[in-house]
Amino acid sequence: MSRNPYTPPNAQLDGAEEKTPFDFSGGVEYSFTPKQLWWAGTCSVLGVLLTVPYFILAFLAESKPALKFISLATAYAMTLLSIYVYLIFKKLLIEKSRYRGASLAISLYILVSIVTALTAPLFDSENPTTFATVLSVAQLALFGAIAIFLGVMLLRCEDGLFGQAKQIAYLTIAMGIALASVLLVLFGVLLSMPLGIAMAKMFFRASQALEKAQA
Repeated sequence: MSRNPYTPPNAQLDGAEEKTPFDFSGGVEYSFTPKQLWWAGTCSVLGVLLTVPYFILAFLAESKPALKFISLATAYAMTLLSIYVYLIFKKLLIEKSRYRGASLAISLYILVSIVTALTAPLFDSENPTTFATVLSVAQLALFGAIAIFLGVMLLRCEDGLFGQAKQIAYLTIAMGIALASVLLVLFGVLLSMPLGIAMAKMFFRASQALEKAQA
């Protein structure tokens, strides 16, 4: 069948997927599987779903100490989910996107997440000391600064990450600014919800793409 002379030589047919240098290759062995990418997407969704209940529990725990354990357990669960998500994200950037620029930022992000979760009980007091308050604020500002750093580094990634690269980068920066300001911490945590949704979309699409490439 001859080509339509009115169709530009490089025009994409309707419904055809545009090829990029960052597409998965069936001949390459990746350190992650489609199932692991799917789980990363699922963990992102679970993190989003736990955000609102966590804040409700944290608020109620102020008047009902019995709920503090549940609130703390929820925070730990969210941290574990986040660690898995960002570990897979780091691998995806290195192996698919061929981009290592965000590796340090992701490692610092994970480290600070762990430290924040482990030290949370130290700041959970009805009458916190001045030192504990200052340390808590400093920790929050540091976490925000690292999030900003991560977002900026993600902007330099040339891979579109299934259409989610810019959203993830800008939402990460916005969340970091809000957290670093301390006063907008609640807004910063709320921003983690659309960020989690964008991450989930990326992972689910990556899972499908890798499964198709390996078929």
